[in-house]
Amino acid sequence: MKTAELAGTKLSMLFFAQAMGIPLTNEHITEFFIKTYFLNYFDLQQLLVELVESQHLAHMEGRQSHYYTLTDKGREALDFFQNRIQPHIRQDILNYANNNRDRLRNESQLTADYRRLGNHEYEVTLRVMESNMILMELKINVINAAQAKTICFNWKSKAPEVYKKVMESLI
Repeated sequence: MKTAELAGTKLSMLFFAQAMGIPLTNEHITEFFIKTYFLNYFDLQQLLVELVESQHLAHMEGRQSHYYTLTDKGREALDFFQNRIQPHIRQDILNYANNNRDRLRNESQLTADYRRLGNHEYEVTLRVMESNMILMELKINVINAAQAKTICFNWKSKAPEVYKKVMESLI
């Protein structure tokens, strides 16, 4: 990529993070930029690394997903250079954000992760989040990785029901 094209792509990625307004997984960013702008997967991953290293994006890592959020430095760069993003690209990003924000928010607001504690002991951490606030965090100890994986897999579909039952029981 040429230097100007590289800078424009990085600015577009920052604008995407700002337009979405939610923590984004690597998959969310990849889905948009590869399908819409036909970026090479490896180039995209390199650009994400560079934006994190330059502190324009913050990176949080879980077992199942990596989350990216726009930093103050990234917002500042957009304030100065947003006009360098081609208008049709800005509009494509805004349209995508408006059409997909709720779906992506739902995907990133329910998290499930597990870790091994010792022989025959795993800790599963399940979360329901809203924005950057944890509404509920549930930690469960299980005896094997298969159970931990099953719980993590089922969490996305069962979380609303579990959250509702817990709240109804306690309030």
